[in-house]
Amino acid sequence: MSTTRTHFFTFFIVILTLAAAPSITAQESKNQEAKKPPASTVDAWRQALPPEAEIVQPPEEAATVAARPSRVEMEKSLLTLERKWMDALKLRDASALSQIISNDFTFVSPRLSGAGGDRDKYFAHVLRDLKLTSYELDELTVRLYGRAAVVSSRLKQVAVVGSEDWGGTYLVTDVWINRDGTWWAVSRHASLLPEKK
Repeated sequence: MSTTRTHFFTFFIVILTLAAAPSITAQESKNQEAKKPPASTVDAWRQALPPEAEIVQPPEEAATVAARPSRVEMEKSLLTLERKWMDALKLRDASALSQIISNDFTFVSPRLSGAGGDRDKYFAHVLRDLKLTSYELDELTVRLYGRAAVVSSRLKQVAVVGSEDWGGTYLVTDVWINRDGTWWAVSRHASLLPEKK
């Protein structure tokens, strides 16, 4: 009887060892695979990233990202808009101004009574009162901050408001906001520089 038990116990141990052997080999195989050096830097990065980082971007999203304008393109667009704005003032073109000036626009100038106004007051001023004969924009600087931009310039103009001379050189600061891919002017501050003696 004890011999039968010994044989049975030995048989049981052999079966357990054989059953466990494939899983041990599979585990060793995985360990050896992990120890292999990556074939390239890309493979090394992939192994370091969590699985959810391997999500592939849908083609339409990839096209949207690719379609975003570069920094240089955005700067050029803003500089073009600055000149369009001044041309619209010269021509007293309300339609062109409406495509540039945001509904929440504010204008500040020490030359205006009350120091400034909203969009309606600005339109009334530039379309009714201001007569811009000529202008030159110099020293334009564009600073981008995501969907916002600040454009600084030196504006030399020949203009009158009623019978008052509004000519001279101004320092102008414009704030732009990009809404759904379109730049809108939301603020302008203009200060007249003193004449050089």
